[in-house]
This record gives sequence, C-alpha cells and structure tokens, in this order.
Amino acid sequence: MSHKSLHFESSKCIGCRLCEIICSLSHYQVINPEMALIRIRRDHVKQIDNAIYCHQCIDAPCIESCEYEALSRELETNAIIVDEKNCIACMDCYYACPYSTPKLNLSNEHIVFCDLCGGEPACVAICPEHAIQYLENKSNSGEN
Repeated sequence: MSHKSLHFESSKCIGCRLCEIICSLSHYQVINPEMALIRIRRDHVKQIDNAIYCHQCIDAPCIESCEYEALSRELETNAIIVDEKNCIACMDCYYACPYSTPKLNLSNEHIVFCDLCGGEPACVAICPEHAIQYLENKSNSGEN
C-alpha cells in the first residue's frame, strides 16, 4: 500500500501563508491561520520560512502513545484520524510527535490532525511556489 505525506521545501516558500488560509477555510469555513493544521513560522535569523505539519509518520509515535485507542489510520490515505469518542485530549500524542503537530480542536475536547483533505491536500493545490508537495514517503520513521 502506498504511503504518501506532505513534504515541504523551505527554499521554495515565499511566506504567503496561503496554505494556512486554505486549511482553515476548507476545514472550518473561516479564514483564520491560527486554526490551520499547517503552520508557517518565520526563522528571522536564517531568513527562511518553515512549515509545521503532520508528516503522517510510518511508525506513528502518536498512535503508539495513545492509551485510549483514539488514533488510527484512514484506509484510503493513511492519514492519522481521531476517534473523538475515545480522545480525552490528554496530549500524549502531542508529546510523542517529533514535530509537535497535533492540536486541540476549537472546544479543547479532542485532538485534531491533518486529514490530507481526503487525499487531495488543499495546501498543495494552492501553493504558488510548490513548496508543499504530496509525495510518497522516503523513510520508515518520523524523519520524512
């Protein structure tokens, strides 16, 4: 089975943050970058932009860390999904994630992860410089 995930090239990013806008718009119907599941952060020392996003790690330390069986993989995309009934927002997945990407939902009741927009990530489609791509994973761990 293929295992695709988002990949980001900071050298191509122009800092427009359209990825954040489209993420919040497509998931919450509002333009609010703070709600986005991909976040662009500027490194002012190096003068580059970096993306914080779920790498959909093959070994998925977030899933392994969940004692409540709230995390699993979506069959079609391999995206990490949350069973909201089981999630107690303990944040164990956040601390286990090498990228610190799981976020609390708006009501702080459960965690949310990037769902890869059902296999057609909107952030990839909107990126004018192709800094974000949806590609086959190259590694077996959280270091893709």
